[in-house]
Amino acid sequence: MPDYPNSSIEEKAFNKGIKSIIGIDEVGRGTIAGPVVSASVKLSKGLIMGNPMKFNDSKKLSETERVRLFNEIVYSRSEFSIGIATHTEIDMYGILESTKLSMKRSISNLKTNIDLILIDAINLDIPHNNVGFNKADTISVSVAAASIIAKVSRDTMMSRIYENLFPGYYFKDNKGYGSKVHIDSLNSKGATKIHRKSFSPINKMEL
Repeated sequence: MPDYPNSSIEEKAFNKGIKSIIGIDEVGRGTIAGPVVSASVKLSKGLIMGNPMKFNDSKKLSETERVRLFNEIVYSRSEFSIGIATHTEIDMYGILESTKLSMKRSISNLKTNIDLILIDAINLDIPHNNVGFNKADTISVSVAAASIIAKVSRDTMMSRIYENLFPGYYFKDNKGYGSKVHIDSLNSKGATKIHRKSFSPINKMEL
C-alpha cells in the first residue's frame, strides 16, 4: 500500500453525484507564537483521480516537496483560500474555537459552489454538508492538498514576515514552535507581540 492518500473518498462522492468537494486542514495549533492558518481547497478533478501528484499530509513531506506541490495546486485549475485566526484571538477564544474560526474564514473566502466539505478532525457548525474525521490528511487527497496550502502559507508568513519583524527568535527555522533555541530566546528577550500569552511558558512569564 502506498504511504499517501488514494482518491477513494472523493471517487465515492463523485459516483453519488457530488461534484464540488472541498478539503480543509489547518496548521499552527501547537505553536507558541503566530496565528493558526487553515486552507480550503477544491482540487481540479485531474489532480484528484488516482492522486497523480501524490499529495500527502504536509508533515510527511520535505519543505522542497511541499513547495513543489503547493505550486502544482496554485498553477492548476484548482481553487483555494486561506483563513487566519490571530494570536490575540487564540488567547481570547482558545485554540480549538480559533481553529474553527480560521476554517470558517477559509470557507467564506472561496468563490465556488460547495457540495461537500471534508475536514481533518474538526466538527464545524456550518450550513454546508461536511464530514470531519481523524487523520483525514492521510486519507483524503483534498484534505492532504489543504494541509500543504496551509503549511506553506503559514511557514512563509513566519519566515518572511515575523522573522524580520522580530529578529533573534529564529522564526525562520522554528515557525513559532517551542524549539530549544526559541525558548532560550524567549527567556532572554521576553515575549513578542505575536507570542500566545495563554500558552506555556509565556503564561508563566512576567509580561
